[in-house]
Amino acid sequence: MTANVQLPLANSDTSYTPHFYRLTNDVDNKAFSELVTKNTNIFVFDTIHSQISELIKSLNPSYKFNKQELSDAAIKHLNGMDSNLYGVWVYYPWANRLVHILDEEEFTEVRTNRNQYKITKEERAILATKKIGVVGLSVGQSIALTLAMERSFGELRLADFDDLELSNLNRIRTPLHNMGLKKAYAVAREIYELDPYLKLTLFDDGLTESNIDAFFTEGGNLDVLVDECDGLDIKILARYKARDLKIPVVMDTSDRGMLDVERFDLEPDRPLLHGLVGDIDPSKIKGLTNEQKIPYIIPMIGAEKISPRLKASMMEVEESINTWPQLATSVILGGAVGADVCRRILLDQYHDSGRYYIDLEELVGNKRQIKLPEIPQKPSPLNIEELKQKVKQLDAEENAESVSKEIIDAIITAAGLAPSGGNMQPWKWIVKNNNVYLFHDEHYSFSLLDYNKYGSYVGLGAAIENAELKANELGYAVAINYFPLGKTDDLIAKLTFTKGNAEKDVLANFITTRYTNREKGEYEPINPTEIEQIEKAIKSIENADITFITDRDKINKVGNVVANADKVRMMHERGHHDTFVGEMRWNAEEVERTKDGIDIETVGVSAGEAAGFAMAKDYRAIKHLKDWDKGAAFEKLTKKVAAVSSAVALISMPNASIDNYIQGGRAVQRAWLAATKLGYAFQPISVPLFLFRRITEGKGVGFSVQDMENLKVIKAEYDSILQGYDEKGHIFMFRLGKANEPKIKSLRRELTDILFYI
Repeated sequence: MTANVQLPLANSDTSYTPHFYRLTNDVDNKAFSELVTKNTNIFVFDTIHSQISELIKSLNPSYKFNKQELSDAAIKHLNGMDSNLYGVWVYYPWANRLVHILDEEEFTEVRTNRNQYKITKEERAILATKKIGVVGLSVGQSIALTLAMERSFGELRLADFDDLELSNLNRIRTPLHNMGLKKAYAVAREIYELDPYLKLTLFDDGLTESNIDAFFTEGGNLDVLVDECDGLDIKILARYKARDLKIPVVMDTSDRGMLDVERFDLEPDRPLLHGLVGDIDPSKIKGLTNEQKIPYIIPMIGAEKISPRLKASMMEVEESINTWPQLATSVILGGAVGADVCRRILLDQYHDSGRYYIDLEELVGNKRQIKLPEIPQKPSPLNIEELKQKVKQLDAEENAESVSKEIIDAIITAAGLAPSGGNMQPWKWIVKNNNVYLFHDEHYSFSLLDYNKYGSYVGLGAAIENAELKANELGYAVAINYFPLGKTDDLIAKLTFTKGNAEKDVLANFITTRYTNREKGEYEPINPTEIEQIEKAIKSIENADITFITDRDKINKVGNVVANADKVRMMHERGHHDTFVGEMRWNAEEVERTKDGIDIETVGVSAGEAAGFAMAKDYRAIKHLKDWDKGAAFEKLTKKVAAVSSAVALISMPNASIDNYIQGGRAVQRAWLAATKLGYAFQPISVPLFLFRRITEGKGVGFSVQDMENLKVIKAEYDSILQGYDEKGHIFMFRLGKANEPKIKSLRRELTDILFYI
C-alpha cells in the first residue's frame, strides 16, 4: 500500500439499529430479496434449525430427546413451512451481517431459558416493563451489557457524548474497529448483536441540561438511574432530578468494588450522595476546573477508603500518567454488581440505601498479611513529678532573686512561641526558688530527622533566645547554665533572672508575629541592606555565621536538593509516619485538641495538592510509589516555592557539636525575627541537613541501601552549592520570599502544659 492512498473510513457509518425481515410479509420479502441480490458480499449466518431444536428442548424439559426424535420434532414444529420463511432475518448494516433467528417470543424463551429460576418467567415479564437509564459508558458499558444479557429491562436509555479511543480498550470490551465511534453507538451495536428485540434509546450528546427531562421522563419515567458519568455537575444535577422524581440511583466506582445505592424512591428526602457533599448547586460547580472540583470529589469518593494502588496512582496523575486508572477486572465486577442491584431493585427484592464494598483483594487475599515495617516506639512523655524531684536535688539552698509569677509566665509564654521541628514543642519548664529549668521532652521530637537530637537542640536554643529577649524586654538580665547535669541528660539549661542591666532588643517585638509562611507568593529580589540586617541580627551569637544565596539558578538547585530529600523522608516508613501521623493535623478538631503539629491549612497547598496529601497518609500507597520509583509529586511543591524565593540562607557554626546546635538555634531565631521585622515570608528547608547527619555521623542507621544511595547523590549536589558540611556545623537552612500572610497559623500548647511550679 502506498503512503498517498486514501481509504474510506469505516466509522463514517454511524448506524446502530438492525433491520428486521419477516419473509412471510410481502413487503419484507421483497426488501430482503433486494438486499441479498445487490449485496453479494453479505455475511449470512443461519442456525435456525439448531434454534428450533433448542426451543423444543426448552418447552419439554422433562423429556430426553435422541437425535432423530429431536429432528422429527423440529420438522413437526415447522408444520410444512420452509425454514427460510420461519422466524426473522436480522441485518446488521454496520457489520454487513445477516442473521436468521427465532421471532421475539420464541427467541426470548430460548435465550433466557438458563436464567430459570434465578429469574422466573413472571419476574422476566416484570423486568420487561422497566426503564433503566445509564449515564457514562465505561463502567456503564459493562452494566448495560450485563443488564442486556439478563434481559433485565424493557427499555435502556444510554447517554454518553464521548468517542472510543485506544486507551479506553483497557476496560471497555469492544473491538479495535470501533475506535473513533461514539461509545453510545458501540454499546447499542453490541447489545443489538446480542438481542435485537431489546429497546434502546440513545442520547449521543450525553446527559445535558437541555435533554435531562427527555432522558428521565419521555415515554415514561425511569425506574432506575445508573450514574457512571465523569462530570461532577451532571452527577449532582442527575441526582436532584432523580430525587424529585423518586427514582433510585446506582453508582459503581471501579475501585474496591465500591457501590453506592440511593433509594430516592423510598427516601424522597434523602441527602445526595449520603450527605457527603451537601446539597450543592450544580450551576456553581459547572465551570469549575478539575482542581476546583477536588473538595467535592474527595469526600464523595471517600478518600480514606480507596485502594492503596489507586491512592498511589492518583498522586502520579499529570506526573507520570494522564488520569486516574481503571482496570477491566474492576469495571467488569462493577458491571455484574451494578446490574444485579438494579434487577433486585426493580423486582422489589432489595430496599436499602448505602455504600458497599466488594473488595476482591480483601475477600480473596493472602491469609498471611504482608507486614509493614514497624515504627520505633517513641519515649513516654517526661514525668513531671520525677522532674520536680530532680530539680529539688539540683536547686541551690539560697533562692535566686525574687521574680514574680507574672514575669516568669510572660517569659515562658514567649519561649513557647519559638519554632521547633514540626511545631512539636519539645520542652518542659520547671520553676523552683525563682530558678527556671528547661527540659527536653523527647516524646514530642522523636523522629527520623532528629538524629542525635540535633533538630531538637535547634528548637530548644530558639526557645532560650526567646526567653532572654522577653526577659530583657521586661527589665531582667539572664544567666544561663547549659547542661548542668551533663550533655547526656534531658536537662538543657538553668535560667536565672536578675532585675536591671538588661539591654532591650527590638527583635523581642516580633516574637508573637513570627511564624512559618509557606505561601508561594511572587519573586522579588532581596535588597543587600536587608541581608546585612539579618547578618547583623545573629552577630550576638558567638561563632554563628550565615550564608545567603540570591542567584536564582542556585536557589533552584537548592530547591532540587530539598525536594529530593523531602521525597526520601516522606517515602521512608518512619519519615512518613513522622510527617503524616506525628506532625500533620488534618482537621480543626485535631488542631484544637493537640495545639501542636502542622495544620494542613497552613501548608500553603492548592486543593489538588491537599488531596495528594490526603492520599499520601496511607503508607501502603507510598510503598507502591517507592517500588515503582515514582513520587515526583513530593518534589513538586518544594520546587515550586523555591522558584519564587528571594533568597536561601544557611546558618552554620564551627562544628556539629551539641553546644553549637543549641547556639545555632538561638541564631536561627534571631534571623527569623529579623526577617519578620523586614516583612519576609520565612520557611525552614532543613530536611537535607538533618538527613545528611544520619549518613555522615550515623553511618546510615535506619536507612535502606537504596535510601543511602539516594542521599549520597543528593548530598553531592548539595556540596556543589554549599561547601563545608563535613567540616562545619551546617545547622539550619531557610528560604525567604514575599508572600501574603497566611490566614491560619499553627497553635501552641497552653502554658499550663509546659510550665510547672514547685
